[in-house]
Amino acid sequence: MSEVLAQKDYNKVSTIVSFMEKHGEITPKEAEAITGKSAATVRRYFKLLTGTGYIVAEGSTNNIIYRIAANLPEDD
Repeated sequence: MSEVLAQKDYNKVSTIVSFMEKHGEITPKEAEAITGKSAATVRRYFKLLTGTGYIVAEGSTNNIIYRIAANLPEDD
């Protein structure tokens, strides 16, 4: 993941990435709690992560869950 994002961007989302690697999914409320950031900031983080293809969003706006994408390329 750190190869895809600039270091400063990876540093911002690393807490979310670590949580997702451990649990497989995360809700926006969980992301707010573990990062201590606002809902708007967490939305920006998720936009950044979904843009890389690392995570996918599932569900409706009020019940959205972010999961690690199933089709990730293997590390060489």
